[in-house]
Amino acid sequence: MWSDHLSPDLRHRLALRLRAILPAPAPHARGAKTPLRSGGTAGPSPLQVAEELRQRPGFIWLDGGEEGHRLYSQPRAALSVRTAWADVSGGGRVAKFAASGFDLLEAVFAAWGAAGAGATLVGYLGYELGGALETLPPPPPDDIELPELYLGLYDSALLWDGQSWTLESTDAWRAAGAPDADAVIEAERLLDAARQRPAAAAPEGALTSGPVVSRPSRDGFKTAVSRVVERIGSGEIFQMNLCRRLETRVMARNLWPLYLRLRAASPAERGAFLDLGRGKAVLSISPERFLRLQGRDVESRPIKGTRARGADLRQDRVLARELLESEKDRAELTMIVDVARNDLGRVCETGSVQVEDHGELMTLPTVHHTVSTVRGRLRPDADPPQVLRATFPPASITGAPKIQAMTVIAAEEERRRGPAMGALGWISLGGDLDLAVSIRTAAAKNNLAVYHAGCGIVADSDPELELAESTAKARAFLTALGVDETP
Repeated sequence: MWSDHLSPDLRHRLALRLRAILPAPAPHARGAKTPLRSGGTAGPSPLQVAEELRQRPGFIWLDGGEEGHRLYSQPRAALSVRTAWADVSGGGRVAKFAASGFDLLEAVFAAWGAAGAGATLVGYLGYELGGALETLPPPPPDDIELPELYLGLYDSALLWDGQSWTLESTDAWRAAGAPDADAVIEAERLLDAARQRPAAAAPEGALTSGPVVSRPSRDGFKTAVSRVVERIGSGEIFQMNLCRRLETRVMARNLWPLYLRLRAASPAERGAFLDLGRGKAVLSISPERFLRLQGRDVESRPIKGTRARGADLRQDRVLARELLESEKDRAELTMIVDVARNDLGRVCETGSVQVEDHGELMTLPTVHHTVSTVRGRLRPDADPPQVLRATFPPASITGAPKIQAMTVIAAEEERRRGPAMGALGWISLGGDLDLAVSIRTAAAKNNLAVYHAGCGIVADSDPELELAESTAKARAFLTALGVDETP
């Protein structure tokens, strides 16, 4: 159950396993944010800095558009979970032990939480981690076999706010006597080197030579929509997010160019590139915030309702207005907002959960959406692992009722979602976090790249229209690949 927690004894034992990899933070560890000299009147762009860092182990770019960028490399520890087994490595040491993803998060805060702000977990929580919170049927087959959770623990980050660079860091694991100035000097040298880089450009032409296959097929997806509508008609569920998966062969060397073309096709304020090593990566252009936690204030911004962009300004306005006036789409969003309110209500003070800006228009390069904001104030005893247990997976990519919708998802989809449809971003050991819903997200391993395109299915869903919505959501991926979906 979501409300389960580790016993104090097990939490302590797991924390000791973690501290065998990376010791406890130094007493009185201190986090800092230090403005950096950018090497001239104009600092390097986030893309230039990403190009400078991306060959380093553990490279992650949280590509935040106008909301800012966070870049990481060389984690102190790397943590992953697959089939309830945790792998933790760092400093040449490795440990493997039984633990779910949420148990591991609790143990991380017990082992290293004293590092506070400046020590940050960065990565993703895959959709199937939800199986650790509720009793669900076995998930669909898994042919990509990436971890269900992957997080790096970083003690420094480069932050760009649109005007200047800042080094966020902690001295929790710094060598005794190492001054703050050393870390600042190293960061400024990196910015100087990045500033000399020419603007990066993705290569032209297709990034795959093989077909782009849909699972299920386009006809199979329409049939699945019809089955879900029948389930809704019988009262089994009210709404469900149904995905089809596009898959194609992409060589590891083309993953970075693919990301550059994705972000060009659909710039996002919740984008990300995660290099998991050995040709494994997660690429996201998500527009949707799952959770932001600052102090005790928590916010979620679920998205529902979609229209493709118009061919011209007049048609575009007509489609946007159609979305805003659609009773079906507004009802769909309202149901998901209720799920998000319920999830946050599990860990927030009574009466503090409120809905703001319900059904606002969000316009992206390839689609229009509607979005609402749900805010609450956490109870004093709630910490990030508890908040994630209460709210994961995100409401918008499950359905209503949430647990039954997840049961139907397991029955109707042909492949596991993996990193897609979960959450990605950062979790500070100081208690704050910012996670996106990993929609518009590709995952890659062994030269196979997969991309999930989901639709919210309700009682009056039309299979043809839902397929068209799925196609609109996949447009940025196909544009970045430089090919069309294979018939």
